[in-house]
Amino acid sequence: MSQKLKAVINPNYHSLEEFSGVFQSALPFPHLILDDFLLPEFFALFSGENKRQQGEIGGKNFDTSVEEKKWISLNSDLPGHISKLVVTLNDPEWINSLRRLTGMNSLSGTKFGNTNLANYHEMQPGGFLAPHVDHGSEPITGRPHVLNIITYLSDEWRDDYGGSTLFYDQKGKEIVSKVAYKPNRAVIFLHTPYSFHCVERIKPGLPTIRKSLYVDYYSDSLEPYKNINLPFPSKWFDHPTTFNLNSVLDYFKPSNINYFKAKVNYLLNKMKAG
Repeated sequence: MSQKLKAVINPNYHSLEEFSGVFQSALPFPHLILDDFLLPEFFALFSGENKRQQGEIGGKNFDTSVEEKKWISLNSDLPGHISKLVVTLNDPEWINSLRRLTGMNSLSGTKFGNTNLANYHEMQPGGFLAPHVDHGSEPITGRPHVLNIITYLSDEWRDDYGGSTLFYDQKGKEIVSKVAYKPNRAVIFLHTPYSFHCVERIKPGLPTIRKSLYVDYYSDSLEPYKNINLPFPSKWFDHPTTFNLNSVLDYFKPSNINYFKAKVNYLLNKMKAG
């Protein structure tokens, strides 16, 4: 067993194969919730970090109609314990475990420090993230993006604070499942062009922020879902991160031009894929 896994991840989750049935049967798309994901002594390293890392490391702010009060790290100069978690979640033994969980044998991670991606996220009170699907491919290689893990890192949180991860139907219109934000919880979910999800609005005026670590995984196959039974089309196609806005007219507002372009790209590639 990798020393990285032993030092970071709860031993109950070193092997994920036993959870394969739960993962595969979850709706609206395969996912798995893992509570007490990190070892208590490692999770304690995040305790009390209620100030924004933005003040210490480079990153990018978002404050639009669909991405409000959000900041991402761009993987620049992350603190040591956050970097260690990213490295661990790209460890070959962990990825092998994900392969057994999902049945995707061509699964692989990304090189740590890839600033085309953003692993560490923070969201302030009052913030939210509208329904969307993440980028469809690895920015450099173009390999299909097929799996995500999100780890919740805030050490103090209550259900009434909001900030849950919501999973939608294949059109991104109806909420099907809710993963409540809970300290030291992780959620693994299949990423497809139809895996719409969002962050529920966080209650304003809280004394803490929503911290999370997001790591994604890719496939060497252009038919990554062929061994998975899905309730929607299983053909992969590439697309940018694509948001569902409240109405069609919202796409034509000048402030939403980038969301409009992404939506058009998504729909055109969806039609080409058949």
